[in-house]
Amino acid sequence: MNLQESIRKVLREEMYPKKEALLNIIKEEGLYNFIKDTGLSYNDIYFKIGELPREVKIQYLKDVTNDLQQTPHELDLTFITGSIPLYENDNWQTVYVEYLTNEGNILRVHLATFDGDGGVDDFNTIHEDDLDYETLDTLVSEISDKLQHKRM
Repeated sequence: MNLQESIRKVLREEMYPKKEALLNIIKEEGLYNFIKDTGLSYNDIYFKIGELPREVKIQYLKDVTNDLQQTPHELDLTFITGSIPLYENDNWQTVYVEYLTNEGNILRVHLATFDGDGGVDDFNTIHEDDLDYETLDTLVSEISDKLQHKRM
């Protein structure tokens, strides 16, 4: 059964909660494929289902990296979404996500802080196990939003 048929079946059936059934489809198909195939945005899915599990979001970033990588295991976000601002550090500099890597099925988020002249002042990497909720949610939301607008 394909994704569209699975979704139609869930929406027709009244036997079990639709949210759980849709979440199970997302877990099985992957959020990246679910968004691509349905045209729904991450925000649409959030409002229909609620908070998605951490592992679904991490797998989404891995799937995006694997599908859109420009070099093996690496996705440079500056070509897709532009650098994604995350937070300001102690020196009032904005810390940006520059690229993602997924080598050996381990996601790494690569951060950069720029000096006043546009050069890199600091570079850091976050391992998937160390991603906090806010960073993970920002990445999934920003990337899915930009990719959706590119498809339209």
